[in-house]
Amino acid sequence: MSLLADVLRERQSEILAGWISRFERSPLRFRRATKAASHTSQVANLVEALGVAALSSELRPGSGATRELERNAVFLGAQFASEGATGFDIAALMIELRDVVLEMAPTDEIAPLARLFEWLQVVALDTFASSGLQSLRERVADQLELGTPVVELLPKVPACLLVGAPPSGVIDGLLSRAWMLAIGTGAPCLIVDCGGLAEAGEKNFETGYREFLVQAEGSAIQILLATARRNVRDRVAALAGERGLAFQHFDRLDSAVAHALERAGYLLMRRS
Repeated sequence: MSLLADVLRERQSEILAGWISRFERSPLRFRRATKAASHTSQVANLVEALGVAALSSELRPGSGATRELERNAVFLGAQFASEGATGFDIAALMIELRDVVLEMAPTDEIAPLARLFEWLQVVALDTFASSGLQSLRERVADQLELGTPVVELLPKVPACLLVGAPPSGVIDGLLSRAWMLAIGTGAPCLIVDCGGLAEAGEKNFETGYREFLVQAEGSAIQILLATARRNVRDRVAALAGERGLAFQHFDRLDSAVAHALERAGYLLMRRS
């Protein structure tokens, strides 16, 4: 592969110029969400890493010789995801670069090079998809954290009304906010309503609740858990007991609110 390495080193500028021209005109880029100039330095790094890998006896996907190439492909996939580009842009980048390199490569090295570029394209696209999914999860988590009601229903009656499927870290943060609200208002109770939690959120609740209890341990504030399923409430009650916290569960949110109102000194009267 030393001949290929020489070609890549000596004709790098020509390769980059050919790639820029092809990439800008590529029919795969129907949205054209990114410009070649934004990625020229990364493509140059890819060509340089390919030249180093070409010095080995075999360009085999997943081998030690191609490790730096794969790192570059991973970086490209993540960068495209952060810029709001599409998988078509990544495919165009790899395919057009492949075609430019194959035109200059020795004949006996074309087949392994083509297979390697297919592998790098898969690596870049996988990272692109993973980064996009992680970004979506983070946006959803932020929206849940900002949008979940942590309010005083009445003076000294704070409540956290959990909804959706927040991750455990978000649940910990929400409960911590609610706890500080209870402390700041001098409330005797904190209502935590689980009626809006999805099944995935229930699975995360125990972990987030456990982390929250670290700061709540020893407090006199009573935790009122409302509308939680039996498996959730039993485990939550056990955890509260381990930390020495007062705990009570209510099947209905209004029952929890009535209890909190009485503890806060309100006089409840039933009207006929």
